[in-house]
Amino acid sequence: MLRAMALVLGVAFGSSATEVEVRHADTGALVATGQARHVDLGPDVDVDDPTAWWRSLVAAVGHAGQREIAAISVCGGHPGLVLLDGAGAVLRPVQPWAEAHGERDSARLRNALGAEQWARSAGMLPTARSAVVRLAWLRRTEPETFSRISAAMLPHDWLTYRLAGRAVTDRGSASLTGLWSPSDEAWIPEVLAEVGGAGTNWPSRLPEVLGPADQADWLTAPVYELLGLRGRPVVGAGTGEPMAVALALGLRPGRVAVSLGRVTTVLAGLSTPIADPTGGVRSRADATGHHLAISAAGGNALVGIIGDLLELHADELGALALAADVDGTGPLLVPGVPGRSGGVLAGLRPGLDRSQLARAIFDGVAAAALDAIDQITDVGAVWDDDEPLRLAGPPGGLEAHAQILANLAERAVVPAPAGSLAAAGACVQAAAALAGEAPDEVAAAWDLGGGGRVEPEDLPGRIARRLAHTDERARQRRAWFG
Repeated sequence: MLRAMALVLGVAFGSSATEVEVRHADTGALVATGQARHVDLGPDVDVDDPTAWWRSLVAAVGHAGQREIAAISVCGGHPGLVLLDGAGAVLRPVQPWAEAHGERDSARLRNALGAEQWARSAGMLPTARSAVVRLAWLRRTEPETFSRISAAMLPHDWLTYRLAGRAVTDRGSASLTGLWSPSDEAWIPEVLAEVGGAGTNWPSRLPEVLGPADQADWLTAPVYELLGLRGRPVVGAGTGEPMAVALALGLRPGRVAVSLGRVTTVLAGLSTPIADPTGGVRSRADATGHHLAISAAGGNALVGIIGDLLELHADELGALALAADVDGTGPLLVPGVPGRSGGVLAGLRPGLDRSQLARAIFDGVAAAALDAIDQITDVGAVWDDDEPLRLAGPPGGLEAHAQILANLAERAVVPAPAGSLAAAGACVQAAAALAGEAPDEVAAAWDLGGGGRVEPEDLPGRIARRLAHTDERARQRRAWFG
């Protein structure tokens, strides 16, 4: 049983800022929030230096203003890899990264292991930003630094290490590295041997993979004094950002969610890993003991771009879109594929008005998300017929996104409340670690993603509209990639 009125703190560590939420451990009720941007820590701060991240976490916890904390957990979406020497000191700042840095090493690893082994062992196709590729790059470009590595961990795992004094991770985070197999539930010997070289004991340099409700340890005494906390909280295992978002939304096998941002992310709960030879769908472990399928589509950045052009706030643009008289032949706005900004506006004709342009934006975001869902279900993910589509995103324009998604999907949509779902998911994990309960049971009891249902409207031309977007998106992809 949780002690009365116990509070838990969830940390969402991102590439530019740290967000925290404090919630009641028994009900999930939100008590306080805090935030600190890495870049606001001073003009001389190197945002790729892990010490800046630690200062950001301390500042965000201080901003939340709650001192009686019973448990803490950290999730992260910051790409990178923290390397420690034998004394536990950071060997070097995290290397600023571009996809081109890893393409050569990714191809070399794939060739060395064989494409089938590469995909089968990892349960996914690692990207050029994965930890496995970063290690291969470092071994090739900085062999002296590589030889001094005593421990390697993801940035949010390093923050957990600073909090608890123990190098741990969870299944979800481990499956982001390219070094750990969701299918085998273990570090991959063939990949470790190829990255580290023959005869090296790389498993000893990697964090211990904890179970969904396991505790990393208690917060170390110097740290809880630094954070200004009165108690000595339990520290959870931590997890990756998509896993934390899925946890907050209550995703389980058979459920699907769309998270809107600069990139639209589609998440589907899985019972077992799946494999997509094209690499379009990533199969990861989640934070509950199950698995997660992840796919990406063009984001809703176009809402801001067109909103600025028309001098309209996102909610105003959404209201305009919902009021538009659009049939299946209206203009189409196809968001760029992930990694490419902007989009393509097609179907311009005389008489185009602002409401039709607004509708084209929201239709385009919805159609791209639904195409990504189709991609996931085509490779084996299951979306139960009685399950609505869960939706997360910034509050601006969310009502229009929900209604238009419901219309084009012909399925109910449940929008999540505003706030950092990643931090909320970290709170769920912290509460589970505190109580020794399964995280999915805590998530179900809190029901953070259970807002009101938005039902589809029976509008003429909606099926034709969806098909027109899918066809135009396929045509644009052929133009981009050949």
